[in-house]
Amino acid sequence: MKTIGFTLLLLLTGCSAIQDAPYIKETLAYGEFTELNSLDTAVEKNLMLRLYKVPSHDHSCGIETEQACNYVYTLSVSTFDEHPEVNTYSLGTGYISDIAWLNEDAVDTVKLQYTMKSYSDSATPPTEQRVEQHVISVTPKTLIQLR
Repeated sequence: MKTIGFTLLLLLTGCSAIQDAPYIKETLAYGEFTELNSLDTAVEKNLMLRLYKVPSHDHSCGIETEQACNYVYTLSVSTFDEHPEVNTYSLGTGYISDIAWLNEDAVDTVKLQYTMKSYSDSATPPTEQRVEQHVISVTPKTLIQLR
């Protein structure tokens, strides 16, 4: 009986994790990623960051167009340890046009600044383009929106 209960618990835990990341299959299958550690050599990096993007299923920028209107972004964070701490964070849907590292003195913490537009530059948006500036502080355990 205990074995059946434990197996059921593992199954339910696995299923709930998959539902939390609806774009995980797309990200693994055809997502593009950028190694953020290579962006700015002047800033010391104590974490490995990758930015993944997958075309969203939003086709509001034009009927029957093959271009992506916007993307779903996921940020992965990892320490460089022998047994690294890892995590992923959703940055939302839109189009990141600029991203930069900012100096951060805290251990295992990265500060990033990026611009998120509502649609890609090549899209024909149905509404006015929204542009937001974000500054985030990232560790393997937390993502904090600073601005």
